Amino acid sequence: LANISFVVDAVVDPFLQQLGLEDYYSLRQGSMPLLSALCLILSGASLLLLDLGNRRNRFPSEYCAAMVVGVMCIPLIGFLFNASSLTDVVPAPLPFLVLAIGILLSRPTHPLMAVLFSSAPGGHLLRNVLPATLLLLVGLDLCAKWGAQQGFYSNEMISPLVILVGGGLLLILFWRAALMLNHEYGNRLKGEAVLAKTNDLIRSVSDCTTDAIYVKDQKGCLIFANPAALKILDRDLESALGRSSSELYPDPMAAAIIETNNQAVLSSRKSQAVEVSLFTPGGLRTFYSTTAPWLGTHGEVLGTVGIATDITDRKHTEDALKAHEVQLEALVEARTGEVRELIGHLETMREEEKRAIARELHDDLGSSLTALNMHLAILFQQIPNDSSITERTVQIKALLSSVTATTRRIQNGLRPDKLDIFGIKTAICEQAQDFENYTGVPCATSLPDEEIQYSTEIEISLFRMVQEALNNIAKHAQASHVDIILDDDDECIYLTVRDNGIGISSQAHPYNATHGLRGMRERAAYLGGRIEIVSDRNMGTRIQVILPKPQASETAPEDEMLKTSA
Repeated sequence: LANISFVVDAVVDPFLQQLGLEDYYSLRQGSMPLLSALCLILSGASLLLLDLGNRRNRFPSEYCAAMVVGVMCIPLIGFLFNASSLTDVVPAPLPFLVLAIGILLSRPTHPLMAVLFSSAPGGHLLRNVLPATLLLLVGLDLCAKWGAQQGFYSNEMISPLVILVGGGLLLILFWRAALMLNHEYGNRLKGEAVLAKTNDLIRSVSDCTTDAIYVKDQKGCLIFANPAALKILDRDLESALGRSSSELYPDPMAAAIIETNNQAVLSSRKSQAVEVSLFTPGGLRTFYSTTAPWLGTHGEVLGTVGIATDITDRKHTEDALKAHEVQLEALVEARTGEVRELIGHLETMREEEKRAIARELHDDLGSSLTALNMHLAILFQQIPNDSSITERTVQIKALLSSVTATTRRIQNGLRPDKLDIFGIKTAICEQAQDFENYTGVPCATSLPDEEIQYSTEIEISLFRMVQEALNNIAKHAQASHVDIILDDDDECIYLTVRDNGIGISSQAHPYNATHGLRGMRERAAYLGGRIEIVSDRNMGTRIQVILPKPQASETAPEDEMLKTSA
């Protein structure tokens, strides 16, 4: 108390003297009025309790300040109405009033002041009516006093005039306030009608749809579920609300998947979709659940909104289609293998027929032509020298040589002797030389240095592929150079035929559209290999054949016998 008295004497009293509040100073010399003491106590309590409050956002400091404002209204009313008995109860009301208003405005979110600053119709009405009312009362009192001082009416008429005019103006203000409230109420009724209609529509959609619709808060607890969702959960609305996924779903794994998806949506603020299987009263069902974030008006995440669609029947249909697809693929693969076996058998039979025809040409027709040539040579020696006979003899020899060459060419086309006798390297070199002699296009070969020996099927297939590739180059490539490369390793055999011609146009893709290339693919596929074709317009073409290399034990023993006999 001594410290407080010192502060008042040293600081407050000089400050009040500077403001011209001599009445307060005089009161400090004697006794203090009761209301002044009460205002001083309430103001001190407001300052001491300014930071003290409870969990309900209630602070006693504001209530003390409001009581100070209420007490300060007494001298203000006395000043307005010239009532000296009211103005003397608190000689200096202005400092207390300013201090109390400052305490009230220091916390606008307090329920006592929130009404004034709220955007609701009450706050809007209070901000419009309260200042106007106070200014009206003060202005009306000043005008009434000024009129009495000017002699327009006596002092006894001040109060009736203030009451009459003030009542009329207040009536206008409150009438306007009532119109504002009616307008706000009408707009609210319209908004509530639209909202009710929208809610009914949303309720009808959510109740009639077969998809489960649910809403969860930030903690993952259910706050809304339509009848379809409640049917899946096998619960009523009251027992389902407020429960988490672990409490709603008996399967812990399914509950963990749903909860993980929910947390991912909350953290990423993006929609997530997941397939989950749940045990329902109708049995095990599969649902496609789409979960999206539930955002507030200011973009804050309030929870999640989800829609779950029953896709069990669709999954069964997809599984059945996949099973049929697997069966169909297996059937197609089996049939393709059979077709390839058949094609391979036909190719083998055709090669055997060609070999038999070539052997017949070599053994029968070749020996007959040789014998005919020998007999004609003996016969020509016995014919006398006659110019007409000599000319005919030359023609017969030329015709016999042409027939012999044609027979040898047909024989080599059906089955080259050098392939059976010397192997694939010599056959490829001879084929390249024949191509160069026939077309005039240089044809270079790159073959392994060591002796190579493959099975009869592989050697004849490689030879036929070289033949087909060179025929295509001669007909279409317009090339000026050709390379034939044969190489192998421990696993595969590589045959490459490339040229620098015009290439294959994009209209000719895929490359197996022609019979020759298709035949090459079928030969390679039958032997378990593949063909890679790379071609660009005006950049040439590269055909690479990759065949699996058979083991040494897989080589047929009759191949050696055939080559030896040949």
